[in-house]
Amino acid sequence: MAQDGGLVTEADLAAYEVVERDPLEVRWGRHRLLTNPPPALGGELVALGLLLLEEEPAWPAPPGGEAHARAVIDAMVAADDVRARGATTAELARRRSTGGTTHVSVSDAEGNVASMTTSNGEGSGWLIPGTGVMANNMLGEDDLHPGGFHASPPGERVASMMAPSLVVDEDGTVRLVVGSGGSKRIRTALLQVIAAVVDQGRSLEDAVTAPRLHWDGIEVHAEPGWDRAVLEAAAGTRPLRRWDHPDLYFGGVHAVRPGVEAVGDPRRGGSAGVGIPEGLT
Repeated sequence: MAQDGGLVTEADLAAYEVVERDPLEVRWGRHRLLTNPPPALGGELVALGLLLLEEEPAWPAPPGGEAHARAVIDAMVAADDVRARGATTAELARRRSTGGTTHVSVSDAEGNVASMTTSNGEGSGWLIPGTGVMANNMLGEDDLHPGGFHASPPGERVASMMAPSLVVDEDGTVRLVVGSGGSKRIRTALLQVIAAVVDQGRSLEDAVTAPRLHWDGIEVHAEPGWDRAVLEAAAGTRPLRRWDHPDLYFGGVHAVRPGVEAVGDPRRGGSAGVGIPEGLT
C-alpha cells in the first residue's frame, strides 16, 4: 500500500479495534425485531421495510397477487428513498410513532439461538505480492457510500448491509432466526422472507423458496414465478426486469424456526440440518 500510494496505512490497521454493540430493537405488530445496529445500515432498512408494510391497508395480502407485489415494491422503493437520505434510528422511531457474503442461523435444544453473517467482501482480483492475500474493494461498494467515495473522514467505520436478525414474539419466544448474503439484496430478501413467515403465516420453506422481487433504484427485478400481468400492474410506471431463473443475485436467506423447521436457500447453495449430540436421545 505504501509503495503504490494506497490510502490505508500501517497506523490505520494498528488503530482498528472490534466494538461489541447491543442489537437494534424495533417493535412492529406483536413482535420485536433484533438486528444489526448502526453504523450498519441493513438492519435499519429491513426494519423500516417491515414498518412500511404494516402501514399498507391491504397487508398482509394473499401470496402471489397484485396487492402482495405492489405492497412489497412500494415498501422497497420507500426504504430506498430513506437510504438515499441516510437511514437513522431516529427516523425509524418517527415512522413507528406515525405509522461474497454468507449467513448461519442456529437454534439448540436449550433455547439458545445465534444469527451470524460474515463476508470476505468483494475481491479486487489482485493478490498482494508475496502474501497470497487478495485485496478487497468494499470501498468501491456504492450502496455503502451514498455521499460518494472517499467522502468519509479517516477513522470512520464503513457501513454494512449485513443484517443477522431475530424475530421475537410478545412472550419472549424466538419466532425466527434469519439472515442473508447478497449485498444490496440482503435487505429486500429479508424483508420478503420475514413478512411471509410472520405476516402471511407461510411455512419457512415456502417463504425462502418463493420468487423474489428487488428494487435496485432504477428498475424492479423479478424472479420467475410471478404472473406477468400482476407484476406489470404492481410495478406501475417503474421499469421491470423479469429474470428467467432463480438466482443468487436475490440473496441467500438461511433461517430457522426454533423447534419447527430450518431452511437453507438453494440460490446460494444453502443447506439445513438437525443434529442430536452424542449421548442424547
